[in-house]
Amino acid sequence: MALLSPKVIAQVSSHSASELATMSWEWIMRADGEVFYRLTEVDGRRERNPWTLATRLPPGELHALRGDKSRATAVLDAIARQHGHRIGQPGPG
Repeated sequence: MALLSPKVIAQVSSHSASELATMSWEWIMRADGEVFYRLTEVDGRRERNPWTLATRLPPGELHALRGDKSRATAVLDAIARQHGHRIGQPGPG
């Protein structure tokens, strides 16, 4: 593992509920273009799961997002939705 991770430029949370469980997920986009997600809560119980790589943004798209946090958040929202997640409110940071 690297000592310093690239800066997070966007963060969103998603939630889902089924007959089996209610779950919360966290999604982040880093300054290097990598998008990760992890399960953070199941039925109100905090989870500490590892980050899973969802995708890497192409350099041209990433360059256009770096200076615009709201646009980066919108793109991250769209990526999460493509993976079947419903997005809630943006996370802190």
